[in-house]
Amino acid sequence: MCTPGGGDDCNCGPITGRYFDINGMELNNYKKVGENSVSLMVENEAVPYSDYSGLTVEYSVDYISQKRSKWPNFSLTPSAYACSCVGNGESGSKNEKLSNLTVITLNDFDETHRANDTIDDLILVKGYYSEVDEYLEDYLVNDTQNIQFEGIQLLVDRKPTLNENYKVKVVVELSTGEVYQKVSETIKIR
Repeated sequence: MCTPGGGDDCNCGPITGRYFDINGMELNNYKKVGENSVSLMVENEAVPYSDYSGLTVEYSVDYISQKRSKWPNFSLTPSAYACSCVGNGESGSKNEKLSNLTVITLNDFDETHRANDTIDDLILVKGYYSEVDEYLEDYLVNDTQNIQFEGIQLLVDRKPTLNENYKVKVVVELSTGEVYQKVSETIKIR
């Protein structure tokens, strides 16, 4: 029987922490494979824009716990609780909000976006679960809660017109003052 106090009567196994703390990041490009799958792209791989799934900012995290009081186990009335296992980081970041995220193209993208220009106005943040895709600039204004997921998926809204080589620098600024930046591998979007 599961208990509301977090007992492990469900045989879920231990977790390191229900929250996470971001300590770095990695960038990975993905392409669509079939109807509902994606595959990691390798350096200099070419992909039609229609098959490009996006660039994922994957946070490196430490899992942390929050001490909770135990529920008493004694009751005159028998109770039954449904089992539901908690995963590492399931409750999101304990303290960090996304203050800013900047995407800088390292190649000439189009007539308006040259090498070393920001392309934030071209970047869609892909929605998770019931969220809808929205442009990065809108996402940053609307997202006021702590970071909920260990990554964020970004999709450029069109293919490059001046240079098919797509390589960007992503800068993530957190509400805690931490700043992380990485350069993606070059891929070719056709």
